Amino acid sequence: MNSCGCFESTLHYATPAHGGWGVVRMGMLAPESYQLFICPFACGRHGALGALKQGLKDRISYYYVDQSDIINGYDDLILNAVEELLRVLKKRPRAMFVFVSCLDDLIGTDCDAAEAELELRHPDIQFRMAHMNPITLGSDEPPPIGIQKRIYSLLSKQPERDGGVNSIGNLVAVDPECELHKMLAQEGVSGLRHVSQYEDFDKWQEMARSFDNLVLMPPGMKAAKEMEARCGMPYRFFPVSYDLDVVAEQYRGIHEFLRPNTAPIYDVTADREAAEKAVEHTVKKLGKLPLILDSSAVVRPFSLAKALGKYGFTVHRIFAQEVIPSDREAFEWVTEHMPTVEILQPEHNDIVKFDRRFPGSLSIGVNAAYISGSEHVVDLFADEGLFGYYGIRRLMELMEEAADTVIDLRVLIEDYGLVV
Repeated sequence: MNSCGCFESTLHYATPAHGGWGVVRMGMLAPESYQLFICPFACGRHGALGALKQGLKDRISYYYVDQSDIINGYDDLILNAVEELLRVLKKRPRAMFVFVSCLDDLIGTDCDAAEAELELRHPDIQFRMAHMNPITLGSDEPPPIGIQKRIYSLLSKQPERDGGVNSIGNLVAVDPECELHKMLAQEGVSGLRHVSQYEDFDKWQEMARSFDNLVLMPPGMKAAKEMEARCGMPYRFFPVSYDLDVVAEQYRGIHEFLRPNTAPIYDVTADREAAEKAVEHTVKKLGKLPLILDSSAVVRPFSLAKALGKYGFTVHRIFAQEVIPSDREAFEWVTEHMPTVEILQPEHNDIVKFDRRFPGSLSIGVNAAYISGSEHVVDLFADEGLFGYYGIRRLMELMEEAADTVIDLRVLIEDYGLVV
């Protein structure tokens, strides 16, 4: 437990609202890819049901190992399972992720050898051994980071570069309405590329021709570092922020990173003024309505809390399992300047008591809404599509819409395709 007494390592609780972007859905971002899970059947339940609910069942298969396989080892079973799968697939994938579960970390399957043998047998397919191991959540490479590394490792170094720039780490492309696109166009950038924009594996390779990588979310950092080493593609980290002043600094930083001597900096004055007006309007409309923030909705909840607190909103509670490095400074600020804010771990075993119900609140995030019983919910996951002044404006719009609506949480969870 840290100095504030907020964080403790305990038995974890998973709510029905916890999920959305697991390793299955993240891996599916790679165009023309397929997934094979090698695991006991209980381990595959969550991913299989999630794939069904999210319309991904045609791109995933399971090979279930039994107790005998676990005792004897299943290196050869991986190879045999892939051969069997490729015989029945109607279309050969361009890439295949072969997942093993937590068991593999204990029994020591030689995944590197399996990957090398599979690519030798099938040179037209790129294979990547991947891990679905929640026990590594506290390590330096938990599943969300590991799968992003493997996705972008499928991009081959290109002989030539063009004027494109990639956004890495974010699971959804930056919304077309965001002023970032206008800024990049003025900087001479031909387009902001994101993996979700591609359905064809070969066309996706144009991301490897981009000049730079903008890392917009922390899980993409290791992928960007690997791309810099392998493809010579520089990167810079600009995490999503809802603070007007921080956004201004980020745009100056992006300009300096991309084209400091070849183009004038984009004038963000009008965009900032629009965001300021949106904030003023939403503060006035919501009044003292208590806000509950969720780390599943925004990657950096303490940075959001700091911004909202400075604007005049009433932040009542923050749900975060831990403090990530890029949110540490904001966390310290919040604990010093907003001492009445409750900080709770959404996966702490005490959550099952459901003694923190607060229906008369607005939750930014479905997970926090489920635990708190909030009547008003901003349905957002991992800052999806938001960035810059547009992101601030859009968040204000979502908060106002949520304040005007009493939500049915059960329907929201079902519609989102979440499963426990």
